[in-house]
Amino acid sequence: MQFLYRSLLLALAVVSLTSCGTYTELIGTWTKPEYMNKGYKKVLVFAVGTKSLVNQSVAERAVAIRIAKTGTVAVPASDVFPLATYDANKDGKIDDPTIADKLAAKLKVDGYEAVLIFGVKDIKEQQRYVPGTVTYQPTSYYNGWSNYWATTYQTVETPGYYTTDAEAYVEANMFDVQTSDLVWSAQTEILNPGSLSDAADSFAGTIVPSIINNGLVSTK
Repeated sequence: MQFLYRSLLLALAVVSLTSCGTYTELIGTWTKPEYMNKGYKKVLVFAVGTKSLVNQSVAERAVAIRIAKTGTVAVPASDVFPLATYDANKDGKIDDPTIADKLAAKLKVDGYEAVLIFGVKDIKEQQRYVPGTVTYQPTSYYNGWSNYWATTYQTVETPGYYTTDAEAYVEANMFDVQTSDLVWSAQTEILNPGSLSDAADSFAGTIVPSIINNGLVSTK
């Protein structure tokens, strides 16, 4: 029984180390000192360069939901400023440069205090080798400690293999609506995004705690 327990623990450890789930690393952050503990109460969450309203909405909502749990009102930009109003041909570029000024004016009128903007800056693929595993199991049952030393084990080997990791580099910036100052910035790396929702949730779960720790949103 003890041997079986140890074997299960080993198997679980191997799975944990070799699995390729979505993971987001916070590479670096910066906060403007005078804005720490600002405690914004209404924030617009804006995903840029997605070329798709669905992608934009999924990404924005994942971040907005986490921010909203603090008590801050967090609104996805796709709800108030649809993609078609500034990128009708969906080429990832703003059709009319003056739309930025119109948006800024609207945010002030609607009571927004900050804008959190984020977007993918680069995507890379990298191949890596996953080593094989080796486990042991008894070739015969033994009774008592006296026969332990005489028990022989057979080796069970799992061959190694190559896999490709996808790395997405996402930058996030928060601006003060009234002053237009950049108040917070972060660079992240999302490893192996299995799906858009997984990547969005992983990204949100990484950047929002940093925003909270710097006091940039209000708390309940």
